[in-house]
Amino acid sequence: MNRHACGLVMLALVPGLAFSAAATAAETQTRPPTSAQAPSTGSGQGPVSPPAKTKQGRELAEIYCTGCHLFPEPATLPRRAWMHHLLPEMAKWLGMEPVDYEGMQEGRLLLEAGIYPSSPLLTEDDWFAIWDYYRSAAPAQLSALPQPPPALGLKQFRVRKIQHHGGVPMTSLVKIDAPRKRLITADAFGGSLFALDAKGDVLQKSRLGSPPVSASMVGDRLLLTLIGRIFPSDMLEGAVVALPSAGSWTGPATVLIDRLRRPVDTAVADLNQDGRQDLVVCSYGHRLGRLSWFESKGNEEYEEHVLLERPGALRVEVRDLNGDGRPDVLAMVAQAREGIYFFRNEGAGKFQTQTVMEFPPTWGLAGFELADFNRDGHPDLVVANGDAGDFALPTKPYHGIRIYLNDGSAHFREVYFYAMPGAYRALARDFDGDGDLDLAAMAFYPDYASERPQSFVYLENLGDWKFAASTCPEQNLGRWLVMDVGDLDGDGDEDIVLGSFVRGPTTVPVPVALRDRWRAEGAVLLYLENQRRP
Repeated sequence: MNRHACGLVMLALVPGLAFSAAATAAETQTRPPTSAQAPSTGSGQGPVSPPAKTKQGRELAEIYCTGCHLFPEPATLPRRAWMHHLLPEMAKWLGMEPVDYEGMQEGRLLLEAGIYPSSPLLTEDDWFAIWDYYRSAAPAQLSALPQPPPALGLKQFRVRKIQHHGGVPMTSLVKIDAPRKRLITADAFGGSLFALDAKGDVLQKSRLGSPPVSASMVGDRLLLTLIGRIFPSDMLEGAVVALPSAGSWTGPATVLIDRLRRPVDTAVADLNQDGRQDLVVCSYGHRLGRLSWFESKGNEEYEEHVLLERPGALRVEVRDLNGDGRPDVLAMVAQAREGIYFFRNEGAGKFQTQTVMEFPPTWGLAGFELADFNRDGHPDLVVANGDAGDFALPTKPYHGIRIYLNDGSAHFREVYFYAMPGAYRALARDFDGDGDLDLAAMAFYPDYASERPQSFVYLENLGDWKFAASTCPEQNLGRWLVMDVGDLDGDGDEDIVLGSFVRGPTTVPVPVALRDRWRAEGAVLLYLENQRRP
């Protein structure tokens, strides 16, 4: 079973799956469909399997499911979701259902890659046992965690819209360039790149064609990751390019690396310590993809070294995590075997892979960053898991924001959890200037059915792993896909900018009234100006 969301850098996840007619009808069947045997009819829930049968089904699931990802417990999703979505998709990955390559946009590419088995990997009886196990063991529905809604009102932020272009907001990038007091932002429609001042006025504009989704300042250049296609794709249409960080953008961008499979993030560092800046690129892809570092050979030439041959590489940080003086790589993978992986730099361009943490494919990893919460000199992890772009599934009570403490040896333990449906990113800064780290968190898939959907939440650190949650009425002016923090106005405190992408997937239903509001008075960007130092 694989989780086929599209990972837009930080991140638009958009569904791109089509099930066979037999698969979409699976919720009404007591046995899973196979190409060799027509399914029987029934309610899709049926009687509970005998204990021996249940034990056999779990043992088989642990064998066959863990070949691709961590074992998914039945309790992570309601019964209907397993029957209607997950198990029919799993059937293709186990060879129990034929794959319609001709009906896929990239069918020939996937057929050549051989990612689906050409024949069944298990017998029909074993597959039926797995199906019956999840049907009998999964709950009818998930229980929500009791949590008070965030207080209304941000006591130290002034909130305002930025409308620097017309049309439907499809923001794919926001990056605060604090030294130049400007905001770099991009619109996915046509791949337009903008530089704005703190008032929202356009300083520069460039049309790159491919949507920019990641940016970093390197010397006198602005490095941009161009995703190629926003929506799920395995085509080699992405690139890493460079523009002048100051001056005119009228000339063409310098292409550093091209023919990338839907790249979403790029980090810059001298990994082999030869005096040249190398690149680490997350090629998220869709069903194919990889994490690679590109060794600089000088004169804008790079040699690729694959760190992980797997789709879903979403975000990367380069840091010396073990104190040996060499830059290591920490990466989040959000497909199949979801997790965070540590690539320890052994020198001479060699890396040793270590699993930091792994999660089942229902977890929905969406973003992370490093931040030292207990000020012991070892970076801790802030993780957001709320991707819900695969299927129309109910709200998951385990989606939210987590803090993991580092013991100094890259071993992490969870110390804080804030339930936030659809959480996409959380950034840690000392926003209020009291010496500890607060959190700014956003959700791309909030629970719009709730009385007060949490699209943006500010979590003020009160000490002892307690945080006070608050938000603002303007959080409903957009559907926030990207976010960055930094001192945009140059007054010495940390501001927040959110970017709206309203044409996202409909796996989480959005009320018509809210969609109308986005069209009538929505924001392209939402600027939360920190007033701690007016």
